[in-house]
Amino acid sequence: MVNSGTNIHSGAYTITLMLLAASIPLSKFTMSITEFMLLGLWLWSGFSFSVSYRFFKLGGFFTGSIHLMGYIISLAYNNLIDKFVLFFKNKPAMVFSLIYIVHIVGLLYTSDFGYAVKDLRVKLPLILLPVIIVTMEKINSKKLTSLLIVYSLAVLVSTLISAFIYLTNQYVDIRAISPLISPIRLSLNVSFAFFIMIYFIFHETKFRVWQTISFASMALWFLTFLFLIESVTSIVIVIIVGVGYLLMLLFNTIHIWQRSTLMLLVIILPLFFFWHVSNIIIDATTAPEIEFSELDKYTAQGNPYHHDSTYSEIEDGKYVGLYVCYKELKSEWNKRSSIKFDGSTPESKGIKTTLIRYLTSKDLRKDAEGVKALNDEDILMIEQGLANYNYVHSPGLRTRILKMIKGYEVFQITGNPSGSSMMQRIEYIKAAINIIKQDFLYGVGTGDLEVAFNEQFNDMNSALESRYRYHAHNQFLGIFVVLGLFGFIVFVVGIFYPAIVLSGFKDYYFGIFFLIMFISMFSDDTLETQAGVTLFSFFYSLLLFGRKKDDNMPAKVFR
Repeated sequence: MVNSGTNIHSGAYTITLMLLAASIPLSKFTMSITEFMLLGLWLWSGFSFSVSYRFFKLGGFFTGSIHLMGYIISLAYNNLIDKFVLFFKNKPAMVFSLIYIVHIVGLLYTSDFGYAVKDLRVKLPLILLPVIIVTMEKINSKKLTSLLIVYSLAVLVSTLISAFIYLTNQYVDIRAISPLISPIRLSLNVSFAFFIMIYFIFHETKFRVWQTISFASMALWFLTFLFLIESVTSIVIVIIVGVGYLLMLLFNTIHIWQRSTLMLLVIILPLFFFWHVSNIIIDATTAPEIEFSELDKYTAQGNPYHHDSTYSEIEDGKYVGLYVCYKELKSEWNKRSSIKFDGSTPESKGIKTTLIRYLTSKDLRKDAEGVKALNDEDILMIEQGLANYNYVHSPGLRTRILKMIKGYEVFQITGNPSGSSMMQRIEYIKAAINIIKQDFLYGVGTGDLEVAFNEQFNDMNSALESRYRYHAHNQFLGIFVVLGLFGFIVFVVGIFYPAIVLSGFKDYYFGIFFLIMFISMFSDDTLETQAGVTLFSFFYSLLLFGRKKDDNMPAKVFR
């Protein structure tokens, strides 16, 4: 074990690790601060207050200050040499750090150094955290458990803040309820915290009954929150990881009744999910049969309804084109809103179509009475471009699927993927593949990611609006675009080799965490943001490199 100084240094290091863990779901600012704190502890580990005091006691303030500065510089210099020597001896950690180093190599052929420097700064935890954690004191099982509790409580606080915003504020997009970090990163944190709670509940014996009940309550809330924030990716991740977890338990148990129960769960859970999603899709896209001759022909004010029998658009299981009276809609809407009926929302969506869809989602007729039935909040939502009442008032998996269906329908009609996150991702993948074909071996360079995608979107004559022109939304394709085949191989080896050599996949915490992050990389640029790269680098390094050798796998669920 590397000596990190006296007990006060050991305690400070443990507390700082906990602070960083708590910062990941709560604050990008404190993430940076705690990383600098770790760097300071790393540089001046072994610092002695008693030695410093003697400098002033024997030489006075001026002489003592000079000796203190010399002591600090000498300590930092020796720590740098000793710890880098120690780090270079750790082959798995060195291989992991190549992920960052290969990005530095990518500077040799980049044209946008400004973006490159920004990218390297964001990705700094990929080398900073493994170097520090590998060469500092290893934490034991008790400290790890405490850290994971602190982290899970921080995740809980972040989700409760989001729940408070959901209950007390108006918003158009459910993702707006996550103000501290992006909802995608928060969902990944929630997924990992959920499985930490699962371990505490079913595999940890040192907790009291009230603590276990508290952990069960947190696990249930975390699962509920994933549905509240409509994180389809994380819901799918939890299902996949959960099935993998059950399979590991199945292979590690010898009792027939336990095997039978686990096998049933492995089969039933994914089947139930797919059945539920299928029912949502069928319900949302299938409207009841209509006998047009039986429909009311006039409004309450005596104006004729327009029933469009050729307009088959369905909103939340209801035909949009029925019971429409444009005359009354225009007159009544213009009384309620400063944005005219023929005007547009701030995002250039037509008020007319938005209003008609919104009324349909509330099962109201598209006439004067329907508009009168809207409250002030409804009017505000429509003015902001919200076309479905349920998008705000009934968030969840069903609403998320409704959005995906509607986005796909709009794409089918217009050919523009801007209104659908799913179709946007397909557009990103097409662009990424085209870029890879052009720069297959070495990529475009560390700083040219945005330039390459923007040029490719233009070359493709993509209908994607400029505000939606992002990166690959796939970490593996993103790495391939930037660093080519060579960098992609380094990345894959960098994340898998250390885990295989150190038997990380046999450990519950690391195995679960790795699988969550690995799956997320197929649908998101996980390492392109501070919150994502810090989450990955911190727990990867801590769980694989930062635990005592005699306590390397305290979570012995998998054999």
